[in-house]
Amino acid sequence: MKIFKAILLFCFFLTPVFGQMQMEDRMNLQNLLTERAKNFSVYTSSIQKRSGIFGNKTKRDIEKSKEVLIDIVTLDNNIMDALNRALSYKTFEKTADDYSARDCELKLKKSMEVTDTLMKQIAVLERKVEHPGSSASVYKVLFYLLLACSAFLFWKMKRLKAG
Repeated sequence: MKIFKAILLFCFFLTPVFGQMQMEDRMNLQNLLTERAKNFSVYTSSIQKRSGIFGNKTKRDIEKSKEVLIDIVTLDNNIMDALNRALSYKTFEKTADDYSARDCELKLKKSMEVTDTLMKQIAVLERKVEHPGSSASVYKVLFYLLLACSAFLFWKMKRLKAG
């Protein structure tokens, strides 16, 4: 249980850090997308470029297009990494919410059980207070009867000694 509490505490303190990381990932993703759009326009212009004799493409034109295409693929890989990080953060977020919801449900269930038990105990005690046990009432009657007999005998003895 201590380990579970430590993990929850750790996650609680890292949530702002993950939120900041998520914002940085979004900004990074936006930058990568704008850079990819620029590289794709460069690639489109390099494909159309024909600097050879009679309007043909040269080996250098093809190599330049290939380099730009490799840069685009590298950027695509970086974009996929950023998307995977964002997706794993969302999965972590859902898991943390699931644990907290489950914990709240367990605490609520335990509280309801404790409340039910206490209400039953209160009801039993109220019944005892309202209707005292028959043995207690018998003892009270016997006590008062004994007290009355003692008072009567004491009065009789005083009368005999006086008379």
